[in-house]
Amino acid sequence: MIKITQAPSAPIQVRQQFAIAGVASAEHIGKALTLVVDNTYRTRGPIIAASGEWGVSFLFTQSGNRRLRIEVDDASAEITVRVVDTPVQRWVSFTNPPQQVQTGQTVILQGAANGYSDGTQLLLRADGLYDLARPQVQLGTWQAAVSFTQAGNRRIELIGAGQDRAEIMLPVVAAPPRPPRPPRLSFTNPPQEALADRAFLLKGTAIDYRDGDQLVVRADQLYELARPRVRDGRWESAVLLRSVGKRLIEIIGSEQDRAQITIDIKSPPSNELVVLPRSSWTNIPTPVTLPTLQPQRLTLHHTALRGAPPINATQAQEAERMRLIYNSHVAGNGWSDIGYHFIIMPSGRVFAARDEQRRGAHDQINDGLGVAFDGLFTSATISEQQYQSAVALCTQLCRRYGFRNVVNPVPTPTTFGTRNLPLILGHRDRVSTECPGSAEGRTVRMEEIRRAVQSRL
Repeated sequence: MIKITQAPSAPIQVRQQFAIAGVASAEHIGKALTLVVDNTYRTRGPIIAASGEWGVSFLFTQSGNRRLRIEVDDASAEITVRVVDTPVQRWVSFTNPPQQVQTGQTVILQGAANGYSDGTQLLLRADGLYDLARPQVQLGTWQAAVSFTQAGNRRIELIGAGQDRAEIMLPVVAAPPRPPRPPRLSFTNPPQEALADRAFLLKGTAIDYRDGDQLVVRADQLYELARPRVRDGRWESAVLLRSVGKRLIEIIGSEQDRAQITIDIKSPPSNELVVLPRSSWTNIPTPVTLPTLQPQRLTLHHTALRGAPPINATQAQEAERMRLIYNSHVAGNGWSDIGYHFIIMPSGRVFAARDEQRRGAHDQINDGLGVAFDGLFTSATISEQQYQSAVALCTQLCRRYGFRNVVNPVPTPTTFGTRNLPLILGHRDRVSTECPGSAEGRTVRMEEIRRAVQSRL
């Protein structure tokens, strides 16, 4: 059995990339799909994942009602996609916006998105300056939760493709003052400064909280860092920040109960690898509902996506590539975020992807950090820049998590049973896949990376 669960519901323009996703029954797991266009043209598709899920990005170069059939063995599923030469009539709008909101109040804005495919990302902006959210289109509609810290008449824009946008004026009034209450949360002996990309420990007290109550550690009133639980009237959490400067850190029990400190985050030594933060390509955080991760190893991958940026690409081009990978994993694979924790571009730039404190979706076991080389390396070899950055990044991560020997094999759970494998390994060592390239990791220089990292450790 093979079934399509996601496909375009609106017309697609010629050469517009779109995503199709679906599921297959257990007997097809690990097999490659075949794509058949108009009963004539055949091409190889993706490998069906161990979960039975599959996804593919596709485009048509000619208009018309195009038939696309997905085959594996004797099973198939088919859809018809309307492909047009002329631009699809698109427009976005707000529906039933609130008449007024208070500062600090979370409200749901929603509306319509005509002519947009499911998964298309829009932009919600305030006063032409502040990005509030990037809602995704689902069945021609969108919605986003927003809040405001400043009162006034706020101009809210919803921005789609090209010149397509809608606008409302939203009055935001100051919330009535609440009577002060003694703070029940505090920090104890917080550091005055810390290094970017280095984990450090925060501790504090939690008066009148029960054991097991969950708190939130947040940076700059925007980025959630951790969710520690109270134990014996105290809390503690390891946190990691990547952007330098004076950072406002909060421990939050409720809107009325929180404590704040400021920590000066310094740049690491200049000879260390700089990992570009997630904020360099998106303002959508990794979902905090994902399970936490205590990394046990490093798993190397390739993204297996064609069209990777060239070695001399700009950072802006690579940020756009990161957004494409995000959409492929979220809209195409149905995951909550990019599956990997880090992605190394051909230029050697390293981008933070999924929060490394959250379990990934990069292999079936997901007990380690996923590091992916952007590109397809079944026969081609990674660039020298990618190799050098991989050695630096893996060294940095091994030091951070206490991995002292990445060469000697240790018992490791895999889908084939327990195997003896080094702590730096390839996706195909644990799962039936061609990732991250040729056997024994030759095209991603696996053994060279291990030896170079070990010499640095």
